[in-house]
Amino acid sequence: MTHHLSRRALLRHTTAMAATLALPPLAWAQPDSTTRLSVGFPAGGPADAIARLLAGLMAEGGSKFIVENKPGASGQLAPDAVRKSGADGSQLLVTPASILTMVPHLYVKPMYQSLQDFVTVGGVCDHSFALAVNGASPIRTLADYIRAAQAQPEAAHFATAGAGTGMHLLGTLFSRETGVKLTHVPYRGTAPGLQDLMGGQIFSSFNPLPTMLELHRAGRIRIIAVSNPGRVASLPDVPTFTELNLPALELVEWYGVFASADTKPQVLEHLRAQLAKALAKPELATAARKLELEPRPVDGVSLRKMLEADYQRMARVVKSTGLSLD
Repeated sequence: MTHHLSRRALLRHTTAMAATLALPPLAWAQPDSTTRLSVGFPAGGPADAIARLLAGLMAEGGSKFIVENKPGASGQLAPDAVRKSGADGSQLLVTPASILTMVPHLYVKPMYQSLQDFVTVGGVCDHSFALAVNGASPIRTLADYIRAAQAQPEAAHFATAGAGTGMHLLGTLFSRETGVKLTHVPYRGTAPGLQDLMGGQIFSSFNPLPTMLELHRAGRIRIIAVSNPGRVASLPDVPTFTELNLPALELVEWYGVFASADTKPQVLEHLRAQLAKALAKPELATAARKLELEPRPVDGVSLRKMLEADYQRMARVVKSTGLSLD
């Protein structure tokens, strides 16, 4: 039997990741100021939940942090806004790494240059991805999935939160590594794609694990593989792609906070210190793990090295797939 969940209910479920974890405001050194945390995805996904968590942790003494969702263009609208935001640090980008490391290599004319347009404030956490089918589907293993896709190639779709995302890359890599033709169906965020997966309108979905876990536990979807290097503690019976002889699909997405490259040095150092203070709070680790995120606090200097290394690595990966977007 196929389970159905309204779009509104699904959005409530995913946004609950952030809303139920409201944290008490902490003191901030700049009273009566407002900083916008820009997110390139709709409310309800991991990036939005992380930004709202940080907004609570970083707000102090009259200072406010608000989250601005700017979905569209494969997550490029939020970075584009932040790069133009000036030198005062009043607008920050909270983003998964792929928006800065992968997306610029996918587009013929990207909206920004990641290594030139941004400075790193700090790293926050990471998560893996998962491949899932409808909870009522007879598909229970990756071998089942491949056989079903080969038997009905016209119906072998995979949904993602948008073109040019890490999930899109995973689906493309899956097709390349297995020889199975899959059709990509991009959605505007995670919620509508998961809605259609549960409703039986879509064959499968690659999505961030945090957005899928509770739906898997409820039997509405079935996760059949994860992109983590090792098995996920909360899903001990679900194999990794590496275990299934698909090591090219090993992918962990880290999240960071960035500012415009025009940001004044003293402002940047202040932001880095304040973020580090927030990330050191025990509330962060507790809240992150409730969201199925792994806390990975990283200082700004180290994050810059990560950004540069992953930017170069993703250039090679994207080139190997032949994937390109206008």
